[in-house]
Amino acid sequence: MKATIVSTNRLVEISDPSGRRATARVWEGVTEAGVPFTAYIAQTQVRAGGGREAEFNRDLVRSGPPSAETLKAIELRYLV
Repeated sequence: MKATIVSTNRLVEISDPSGRRATARVWEGVTEAGVPFTAYIAQTQVRAGGGREAEFNRDLVRSGPPSAETLKAIELRYLV
């Protein structure tokens, strides 16, 4: 599957199945087929050697707020 994701300025707390907590950034995405989704990403890594870490961090800090649909998804993420 291919998808495009866009970062937001929203951070949330998530837990793994063992109960360990982590902070994750909320990203809004859409698949190549047009299916919208919300992603909770706890860690990213810029590939070494490219010298673009500062650019990545600068762009990440400029992220905007999540959409109303994403805010609703955040609230429902604990419901199964």
